[in-house]
Amino acid sequence: MNLLDVVYEFQSLLHKQRSLDIPLDEAEKARLVGLDLLLRGDHLGLRRAEMTTLLHPIPAQFTRPGGFGAGEIRSINANGMALVTSHPSLVGTRTIVRIADPLRGVEYVFPGQIVWVDGNVMGVGFDGMPTAAPFLLPTRTGWRRDVRFGGPDETLVA
Repeated sequence: MNLLDVVYEFQSLLHKQRSLDIPLDEAEKARLVGLDLLLRGDHLGLRRAEMTTLLHPIPAQFTRPGGFGAGEIRSINANGMALVTSHPSLVGTRTIVRIADPLRGVEYVFPGQIVWVDGNVMGVGFDGMPTAAPFLLPTRTGWRRDVRFGGPDETLVA
């Protein structure tokens, strides 16, 4: 699993438990606790900083009043992310952050709210059920031979 998978799964379980009032089964409860410890760094016997700073920023798009914005995620944790952008939104603005992972062919969508702004960096607190979906189609090999243009006796004119 990569970091986005861990954050996605943690937020999904948390939202299911808190917002949807759906009780988690024992395996889901254990998974939620384990993911929380993993994201906080407790599995290493020490506490990590407030957010995990990414070695390679992740490009992201987000909604903003009147349109869309783009930026890079520089830090992330179980509760939110720090997103660098040329036009940060105001504190309190609701947003949806889209992250496409082209290597794995997965698109993540995290609903959130701007909780702080410092220069061109805005903190997005997660707020809602995230989604993850594949966005790449399987590759096809060879030519399709079943394509027909017109009827069997019809001449194709170019």
